[in-house]
Amino acid sequence: MKFKHISTKFILSFVSILTAVFSVLIAVFYVGFRISMNNYIRRNSFSMQEELDLAVTDVINESAYLYGRIMGSSNVELLLTIADEGAGRSRREACFATLVQRVGVDSEYFDDVEFLLGEDRFSVNGSAAFTAEGYGALEERKNTLLYVGNVAQSLVLGIYSSGVVNGFEGIILFYMSESKISEMCDPASGEEGYSFIMRSDGYIVSHIDDTLVGKVIVYSDVYDPAASPEYKTRTLDGVKSIVVTSRSAVLNSRYGFDSCIVSVLDYDYYFGELDTTLAIVLCVSFAMLLAAVVLAVIRARKISRPIMLLSESISATAEPTRTHASVLPPGDELVQLERTYDDMMDRIYDLVEKNNEDMQLQRRLELESLQMQINPHFLYNTLDAISWMARIKKQSEIDRLVMNLANFFRLFLHGGDKFVKVSDEIAMVNSYLEIDAIRHPGRVTAHIDMAEEIGGEMILKLILQPLIENALKYAFDGGSGNLFVRAYGEGDDIVFEVEDDGNGFDVPEDILARPAGVEGGYGLKNVNERIHLQYGEGYGLTVTSEKGKGTCVRARLKKL
Repeated sequence: MKFKHISTKFILSFVSILTAVFSVLIAVFYVGFRISMNNYIRRNSFSMQEELDLAVTDVINESAYLYGRIMGSSNVELLLTIADEGAGRSRREACFATLVQRVGVDSEYFDDVEFLLGEDRFSVNGSAAFTAEGYGALEERKNTLLYVGNVAQSLVLGIYSSGVVNGFEGIILFYMSESKISEMCDPASGEEGYSFIMRSDGYIVSHIDDTLVGKVIVYSDVYDPAASPEYKTRTLDGVKSIVVTSRSAVLNSRYGFDSCIVSVLDYDYYFGELDTTLAIVLCVSFAMLLAAVVLAVIRARKISRPIMLLSESISATAEPTRTHASVLPPGDELVQLERTYDDMMDRIYDLVEKNNEDMQLQRRLELESLQMQINPHFLYNTLDAISWMARIKKQSEIDRLVMNLANFFRLFLHGGDKFVKVSDEIAMVNSYLEIDAIRHPGRVTAHIDMAEEIGGEMILKLILQPLIENALKYAFDGGSGNLFVRAYGEGDDIVFEVEDDGNGFDVPEDILARPAGVEGGYGLKNVNERIHLQYGEGYGLTVTSEKGKGTCVRARLKKL
């Protein structure tokens, strides 16, 4: 549908944009909060389960400690008597009672402790009732404390002791109080939920509901120990819940539990307020949207008429020779826009004419530039010809001078490249020093040292040559001396040093800001600014000098 009225277009555009903005803001708020909350719950739940795993393991460790006390060297005689079937039942029971009293069986942790020696059973409280179903695992892994199941409200851990004490062999069962573990699972999640321990086959090891302990509950769509660690949202008994499952890594590895910790968290506890907040935000947003639509209609009617009048006025300015009177009401805010448009049109026509003149000038300058261009190869070939003629005439000094000059220009121009290899920069310096040595024999002895590993690094061109030219010009005052040029890597940087043993001087604070040619100027400003522009403020030149001892200029560049 094509809208004919600008006010209608304005209203629809405004409402569409506003609706899109509100929708995006609400979506971002809702999705962002949910992701943040899910990450928070996931992170804290797994952390809580790790702490619960350690806490439960600490409780189970009491069985290992008690077993260690039972097998102490001071109890050998009692253990052998208990294991001796010929000692008589009453004497063996008396020794068992003495052993129990000596090692101390904490009733807070243990419901009972039982010795199984062949057909004979000895227990602390006489309430032990474990069947032989779990004995097979104990016999397979002798002298290893293992979880073997649940009896009533007790977790049963057992060990088949064989050879630990000479002549003693039998099964010792520890009936751990399940309530000691379940009471840790309830406050572990707080009011918002609870945790329990379950084997991978669905067997409940410990639960805050003691009627479920020792039973097998399999909800493949809710609890999947094989997929742990796992975080998901499910409905349990008609209540939407967050289920977090992770393996009991410490407990399983130490006592062979093959268990996982399951935390069931109340979904509404975390997300109920979010849904309420979202409903409030939606209502407020809808009310604001309606108010915005009403304002948009009122404003559109006020704006549309002046704009339509302005459109008519602009249509009359299509030609540069136009003359027209404004059709807008006096004092309207669009009058200034009309005047600005008129001025803009005048400038556009002027710019079009100037652009045509500039294009003609540019074509003329391009022709002149083509006529003035010199092929660099002509310069190289000419210098090579001079070198060849000097060689024929056996003028070795001229030959060296020309060849070094040719090499210098070749490296200096370098095809117009902005960057060169460190090795090429050093080669150009060598050629420059060779030319100076021919011009001023014996004035300077140059020592160049470049670390091989940085030879292939690319750097800004023409860094060293101006520094060496400064040293040759100012350092020796007509005398002679040594010039040391060093190039080496330092972390991610390349460092150049140009040092002389010449006159030296007091270094002014603004030496790197002084252009060459002024009093005290050393031509270092250009090099320093080029380095700053290319590599940043952390790079550039530093100058140190001492009268009578010489000067050192150090340049720091970044490896590209």
